[in-house]
Amino acid sequence: MAPDVLAVDRIEVIPSGFLALRYDLRSPMGALGVLTLSAFRTESRFRDADGQEWRMRRSHWWRRNYELRADDAVVATAQGRGIRRVALDLDFRGQPYRLEPTDWWGGKWRLLDPAGMVLLEIRRRGVFRPGLVLDVLRPVAGELMAFAVYLILTIWRERAAAAAASA
Repeated sequence: MAPDVLAVDRIEVIPSGFLALRYDLRSPMGALGVLTLSAFRTESRFRDADGQEWRMRRSHWWRRNYELRADDAVVATAQGRGIRRVALDLDFRGQPYRLEPTDWWGGKWRLLDPAGMVLLEIRRRGVFRPGLVLDVLRPVAGELMAFAVYLILTIWRERAAAAAASA
């Protein structure tokens, strides 16, 4: 998927399936792909509308480090940043990006390019509407956008599991 393909205004990420493990990425132009999260968090996959597939996984079980792979090649990595390690530093095809929450609760995020410009603003669809809305402000590679969505959903799942364990 070419980087300029995703120069649309808005993308909706709509969950489906048991335990919301499948997320359809849709734009006004049509389907962009499907992100499938693993129920056991070992490996997730993104398949774009052209059929190309990327694998995403946590690369260290005790640290917040993740990777995006195409076949056997690592395309991107993400590493937790700061004391709470909520924000993530990404390396995508040799370029530094940053994914960070814009509110205290982590319901809104943004993806910054190497120059610090906002590429995406990502937020929940709503209280009663599960999923995400991505406001695309600049052209962004489809696999980078899917990796950002995967990272946010994974962080939310980890927080939910920690809250359930502490109850």
